[in-house]
Amino acid sequence: MSAHSSTGADDPFFPREGKTLTWSKVNMSVAGNKKKPGKDLLQDVWGECPKKDITAIMGPSGAGKTSLLNIIAGRSRTGGNLTVTADVRLDNSPVDPTSLDIRKQIAFVAQDDSLMATATPRESIRFSAKLRLSRATTEDELDTLTDRMIDSLGLSHCADTYVGSALMKGISGGERKRTSVGVELVTKPAIIFLDEPTSGLDSYSATQVIDLLHKVAEAGTSVLFTIHQPSSEIFNAFDHLILLNKGRVMYQGAVDAIPTFFENCKHPVPPNYNPADWIMTIAQQIPEEQLNQDGFYQSDDRNLGVSLEGGFNKKSDIITHGAAVQSSMLFKRELQNIVRDKASLGARFGITIFLNLLFGIIFLDVGRLDNEDFSRTRSHFGALVMVMISAMFGAAQPALFAIPVERPVFLREYSTNHYGVIPYFMNRLAIEATMTFLQTLVAMLIVHWLIGFQANFFLLAFVAYALSMASTAVAVLLGCAIDDTKMAQEFLPLLFVPQMLFAGFFVAIDLLPTWLQWVQYVCSLTYGVRLGMLAEFDSCVNVETALANTTSVRNCEMILEDINSDYDSAWWYWLLLAALFIVLRLWALWVLRSKAQSFY
Repeated sequence: MSAHSSTGADDPFFPREGKTLTWSKVNMSVAGNKKKPGKDLLQDVWGECPKKDITAIMGPSGAGKTSLLNIIAGRSRTGGNLTVTADVRLDNSPVDPTSLDIRKQIAFVAQDDSLMATATPRESIRFSAKLRLSRATTEDELDTLTDRMIDSLGLSHCADTYVGSALMKGISGGERKRTSVGVELVTKPAIIFLDEPTSGLDSYSATQVIDLLHKVAEAGTSVLFTIHQPSSEIFNAFDHLILLNKGRVMYQGAVDAIPTFFENCKHPVPPNYNPADWIMTIAQQIPEEQLNQDGFYQSDDRNLGVSLEGGFNKKSDIITHGAAVQSSMLFKRELQNIVRDKASLGARFGITIFLNLLFGIIFLDVGRLDNEDFSRTRSHFGALVMVMISAMFGAAQPALFAIPVERPVFLREYSTNHYGVIPYFMNRLAIEATMTFLQTLVAMLIVHWLIGFQANFFLLAFVAYALSMASTAVAVLLGCAIDDTKMAQEFLPLLFVPQMLFAGFFVAIDLLPTWLQWVQYVCSLTYGVRLGMLAEFDSCVNVETALANTTSVRNCEMILEDINSDYDSAWWYWLLLAALFIVLRLWALWVLRSKAQSFY
């Protein structure tokens, strides 16, 4: 390990001057309509997070804790029927938390830990440090910073264990929470916000997290977090408390001053009673009018003066890594994720192998039969259609689920300036192209010779690959537009059923209602099947024409006519497949960018 840097570049807890975060006139309201009246969620909320202290926001459910935290952290803004106003200052310099330059200097740890399940704490922290710190930071400094962070977080014993998920065994909840904090601390942020950092943790793990937050505050980072109903031990470890009730400030001040304040307001804390439980009981059981009369809901009597211009709002002069480095690191991490998630990888290729072996057995040697009997030609046609549909399903389904599954990680890393939308999107494209190619190759190696297809192996494989990639474009668009995996499951029929209905092989296109026939032109399966059939029946139509084998030729031509496949239009089919791929991918990129920017 290298020597300690005099500037603290490789020390996450290197002492620095603290800053006090203050806010006043914070209001949030939802506009009403004919069916539902408007509502004030926050009303003139004020408060502060003193430097070197940890500050907790408490209150009953619906009191506005998370709303306040989101406003100060820049995650909520005026838009639609929501109106937000706030005066937020850091050492009396005005702060616009929604500004990208400010968000780079703010850390936010969500209630749900958004970490890659197959990454380790060491890899997660180093990944964040590599992409968010200056290009001038050396690899040795990154390694030292990561090691010191791991040691300071008490994660040395599990530093190289997978984070895990509901479906993969990994580190404990407390260790996962400390890893989430460590991922954000690598930039030595001026402020760190945490939403319910002790939620779901046992008392020991919760105490460890609070001890860590004290260490962060002492280093100079302002610490503000929400918490619901802590134990007395956890509560007494707080320095500063903001108690919200019905969107208003019920108490604001030091934790050790709470007994005196509540006694003065005629609601003294009973002996041997957890103060956290008592103040929550008072907030929930005493009517708001009575609380007003008893002296709660005091107005903001601080004299903050005129805010200082400039200061903290200046743009960061730190030069971080460009799109190329971001893309390469994302690609490396995703490949690592695929290899480590052996269950998903095995299922993906296992299903591909099983289905194509099944096709090969059922349609064994069908492609080698002569075409004088039309039933054999139809079977030949059916074999190729099944292979093409399987190629479409096999590639599109994983692509549909990929972005909704990764959405929490992507949103967290995008909002904290790990990388941009374009590097992330191009990385997903590269991964999908690679996995789809391997999947198509495996499938074709099985079915081409078992079924006895007559088309050139590489041409037929390329057609299947092109169809698969065009299908993944539709899937990715849907994946970018929806929010979670459950919704993605609901959209699966929408992804596949129209493709099969309008491709022309179950029902002739001219039998469909005229006003629906246009749908065939936006279905990639239409062009994939047509190109596949042209390649497969080329020897029958063109070679056998010269041999005057009219029965075979007529049967093959009938198959091609049924699906409106024409040799002279083959280049159009290729062009339209490419157009669908490009247009849908660009549309998906726009949707993903819009979603990401509107969320934060």
